[in-house]
Amino acid sequence: MLPVTLGYPKELLPIINKPAIQLIIEEFIAAGLKKIIIITGENPAPLHRQYQMSATPPRGKYKPLDEFLDKMQEIEVIFEPQAGPYGNGTPLLVAGPHIPAGEGFIYAFGDDIIKSATPFTQQLINKHNRTNALVIGAQEVPWEDVVRYGIVQVKAGSEELELEDIVEKPAREEAKSNLAQFGRFLLSTEIIRILREIPLGKSNELWLTDAVREYIRQGGKVAAESVQGGEWLTIGDPVNYLKTVIEYALADQELRTALEPRIRALLNI
Repeated sequence: MLPVTLGYPKELLPIINKPAIQLIIEEFIAAGLKKIIIITGENPAPLHRQYQMSATPPRGKYKPLDEFLDKMQEIEVIFEPQAGPYGNGTPLLVAGPHIPAGEGFIYAFGDDIIKSATPFTQQLINKHNRTNALVIGAQEVPWEDVVRYGIVQVKAGSEELELEDIVEKPAREEAKSNLAQFGRFLLSTEIIRILREIPLGKSNELWLTDAVREYIRQGGKVAAESVQGGEWLTIGDPVNYLKTVIEYALADQELRTALEPRIRALLNI
């Protein structure tokens, strides 16, 4: 995704007319969340500027933006720069002081977007309320791709997809399934406690997967949840970014009308 990601995080890449992070925030708001903690990189300025620009722009020029700004008035947004070891568990350590002990929370990766009729965050909450388990978003991937993800092993016969184990980036021959976690989790502060205690994992990184695995070993209940009525999309590489943009473009009737003839012509269909 270079060179743009040298100066801007992927979370600010446009999905048609919205930065990716706005789609995630809209998902959270639609599910009833009231506080959002954004963990930035070493240079938080682009995200801060994005929030400041969208907090006080001229009103009345673009109705969807006005509607989004109205929703933003109902939530609290906190920015914290990341500090600590490299890894996807570190942002949780930074966010920890803002999360009361014993409370559940949603953790999202900024380059994973879930397009679904019912917000996926709400789907995670519904499953947690039904099972009292922590919940991990998961989807089957091609077997050759298991080396790129945390791979979950579901207990035999579990209708709620309760996890028996989870392993970060296993070798193809060692993977117990091709069910991969993606960037949506309903967690508890117990996971943050474990992250503070466990050693660094693969490539000397602090992995959320390792903390979830330890939580299961300590008797905690974790379940997987696949997207119902929608799809997991990612913008972490050029091909998947383009797929995401096309997906959202074709879901907009005005854009679809403009684009479909050209797409058909290019594909000779």
